[in-house]
Amino acid sequence: MSELTISSTNWLAISLQNGAAMVFNLNDTQQWQYLKPETITNDKPKEATGTKQKTQDNDDDNTSDLNRNLIKFTPDGQKLAINGQNKQIYIYIPSNNDKTYWQLQRIITVIKRASAFDLTNEFLLIADKSGDVYKTDLSNNTNLILTPDDCMMGHLSMLLDIAFIRTNDNQPFILTADRDEKIRLSHYPNAYNIQGYCLGHTEFVSHVKLIDQNHILSASGDGTLRLWHLPDCVELNVFDSKIFTSSAKQIFYEQSSNIDDNQSLSINHSIWKMDITSTTSDVFIALSIYASRTHSIYLTTLSNLKNSNNEQRKITFNSTHGTIIDYCFSSKNPTDLYILFDSNTLLKVNIISILSCDKNEYFEENNKSISTILAREEFNLINNINSLEIIFKQLFKSRGDPGDSSYYKRKNQRIEEQEEKRKKKTK
Repeated sequence: MSELTISSTNWLAISLQNGAAMVFNLNDTQQWQYLKPETITNDKPKEATGTKQKTQDNDDDNTSDLNRNLIKFTPDGQKLAINGQNKQIYIYIPSNNDKTYWQLQRIITVIKRASAFDLTNEFLLIADKSGDVYKTDLSNNTNLILTPDDCMMGHLSMLLDIAFIRTNDNQPFILTADRDEKIRLSHYPNAYNIQGYCLGHTEFVSHVKLIDQNHILSASGDGTLRLWHLPDCVELNVFDSKIFTSSAKQIFYEQSSNIDDNQSLSINHSIWKMDITSTTSDVFIALSIYASRTHSIYLTTLSNLKNSNNEQRKITFNSTHGTIIDYCFSSKNPTDLYILFDSNTLLKVNIISILSCDKNEYFEENNKSISTILAREEFNLINNINSLEIIFKQLFKSRGDPGDSSYYKRKNQRIEEQEEKRKKKTK
C-alpha cells in the first residue's frame, strides 16, 4: 500500500511503486515533484528524475513478505526516507537546484526488506521482518550496503514498529514492537542492555506511538490500545476497541452510505491502522479496525478514552472516494488529518470539527490540486489491500500444538540462528 507522511515544514509525501514518491508543498501545492530513483551499484548516487518521467513498474505480488512502502521525514523536515521494494532505502534532502525541490542524497541497501523504520535528525533505525535492527548515520553522503556486522540488536520474531525516544531524564532508548505480543525498551546505543518489556497484549503489536517523553500508546491485533509509562514499562490503561467503536457516533462524509460492517468475528475488532497527534490540550487519535478498514476511521481523544466519555466519532466515506489507503496527521497543523484513497483522492478533515459535529453528515472544503495531479495516469498509487489482508491474518498466532505450528517452527529456527551468531562472535 502507498503510505503518507507530512513534515514539520509542511511537505506532504506519498510513496509509490519501487521507491518512487510524490512530494507536495502544502504551503503552495503548485510546488511538487515526482521522485523516481534508479537502482545503482556504484558509490555515487544518480540524480532523481523530475516530474515528467512515467513509471512502468509492476506491483510486488509476493504476499509471503511484509513489504511496506515506508516513507518518513526527519523531525526537522530536512531529510526524507523512502523504502523501495528492491531492498534499498532512498534518502532525499532539499535540492539546491532551481528546477527541483528534493534531490537524492544516498542509497542504503539492506539485507532483508524493512518492516519499519524511524528517523531522528542524526540517524536512521531500520527494523526488518527477521527481527534485526540496524542503525546508520544520516550525515554521510555515500551509498551504504549493510552487512550482518551492522546489526545492533536482534529479536526472536518479526518487528512491526520501531521508535526512538528520549525520556525526560535525557535517557535515550529504542522501542521495538514485535509479532510476539511484546514491546521492548532497549538502551541506546548499547541496545544489548534491555531496560524492560511492556507486556499485556495477547496478539502482535502493530503500532507504537510516542505521546510524550514518558508515555506511549500501542495498538495490537488483540483489538486493544494500551497506554504505557516509561522507562518502568508500566501499563496505565487498556482501551478495548469493541467498547469505544460500538458507542461511536457515526458521521457520513458528504452523504450517507448504506455500507454495513460485519463485526461478528474477533479479527474484525483488531487495530488495522493508528495515528496520533499531541497538542497542548489533548492527544488526538485516528484509528481503523479490520471490519471497516476500507471506508471508515474512528476519531477520539486520549482523555475521552480515559474518562469513558463516549464522545468518539466514526467518519464513513462514500464508496465514490474508493478504498482508504492511508492517513496521517499534519505535523504543522496537528488537528488536520489527511486521508488518501485509491481513487487518487486526497482529503483533509479537521478532527476538532468532527468531534464537535452533532449532525449525521459532514463536509469540509478541500483543495483539489493535489488530487488533480495524482489523477494523472503515470502516478499509480499502490493498493494491494487484498495481499495485506492475507499478511495481516498470518500475523495472528496459531493456537494449535506449539510443536506442530509453522509459527513456532519459524521461531525455533530463529532461536537457532541467534545461537549460531552468538557462537561465531565468541570464537
